[in-house]
Amino acid sequence: MTLLPKSLFARLFLLITLAVIVAVVLFGMIFRQDRASLIARNFTDAKIQQIEAVRERFANAPDDRGVTLLAIGKEFNVLTVPVDRRPDIGKLPGPAFRQIVDKLQETLGKDTEIRWGTRLDQAIVWIRMPVGADKTRAVWAGFPLRNMDAAEFPMRLALSMGAIGLALLAATLLFARRLTRPLSELSNAVAMVADGKRPEALPETGPSEIAEVSRNVNKMAANLAQLETDRKTMLAGISHDIRTPLARLRLASEISVTEKKSRDDMNADIDEIDRIVTQFLDFARGEPAEPPHPTRVDEALSHIAAKAEALGLPVTWMNEAPNVAHALTIHVFPAAFERMLINLIENAHRYGKPPVELTALRDGEYVEITVIDHGLGVSAADAVRLKQPFVRGDLARGGHMGAGLGLAIVERLAKWHNGHFDIARRAGGGNAARIRLPVQTS
Repeated sequence: MTLLPKSLFARLFLLITLAVIVAVVLFGMIFRQDRASLIARNFTDAKIQQIEAVRERFANAPDDRGVTLLAIGKEFNVLTVPVDRRPDIGKLPGPAFRQIVDKLQETLGKDTEIRWGTRLDQAIVWIRMPVGADKTRAVWAGFPLRNMDAAEFPMRLALSMGAIGLALLAATLLFARRLTRPLSELSNAVAMVADGKRPEALPETGPSEIAEVSRNVNKMAANLAQLETDRKTMLAGISHDIRTPLARLRLASEISVTEKKSRDDMNADIDEIDRIVTQFLDFARGEPAEPPHPTRVDEALSHIAAKAEALGLPVTWMNEAPNVAHALTIHVFPAAFERMLINLIENAHRYGKPPVELTALRDGEYVEITVIDHGLGVSAADAVRLKQPFVRGDLARGGHMGAGLGLAIVERLAKWHNGHFDIARRAGGGNAARIRLPVQTS
């Protein structure tokens, strides 16, 4: 079973190809058997009478050896070869010619030796016949069968079968591809749904089973798209309804709370609630709201480092490090790309330990953008778990508010850019949050 190809198309093509090969081989065997029967039918009574006449002449031939044998051969238009010169001529007839052999031996005697051979692509039936009264002398009499190659396939048959086989294989390839194309489209559509994307509507044609599955996948995609729309509408409404009282609370704290520390604490809590609402909205977005743009890595990271500094999140852009990706170009959604890295820098400050560093190195056809902190770091199990939505680490639960969406948002935004995100503990301590993005090649 391990030798079978994995795809349905390959298995279907292999199955039909084997069937075609078996059909062609059986056709050839049947043709050869029919050809042998045709040759047997050519051994008419007249042919048998000719063979008997030749044998009679050889039996009554005078003892002058080669001259007489050659003359008899010319008289009856047969080939003559003395047995003492060629004891083993031609080859024994196969099972396909058993009918001819039986017919000849029935007339000439059961002990008559019969061989088959070819001469200039012409089939020859060799029959051993005694010469003269001396039973020790014998001759091979060869009877040509014009345009009948009984020993092997003629070239025309081989070419015809080859052409038929190629035509059948081409038709098999077309049929298998046409039959499995809806399954390929269905697989691609399901993969897009699994990635959170909405595929184009599948054609609801073809075999009834595949058409029914395509119809259900279209319904599923439409329902998921409607659920996504409803979710974004609901979250947008919630965020609006929450931010309105937050604005009133902020204003009330400025007016009513006289103690500066209490007022600052209230404003910090209000800012944290607003940040959580923003994270909900970022996570709820199903697709970018802007087209991608080619962007130089060094310019984009310099801008992000400056913006993080303005937000009170100092980060060191290691643009002088060895192998740094300076002039590389990547395709990014600008706002999403910025949100992705700001989230990582903010996460490094909140749950790690300064200094926070930003690096970009080339790795083949990818660029690796890494945010490094010097905190305690996360375990391998937490590194996977923290990329899931609404999951927070132990340190985060200890003293920081949050919705547990920061790294989940980064994971989603990295997929938008056809990239990959991972986070791991560094050997020297702290975390390395790494994003791999494909480099633009043209």
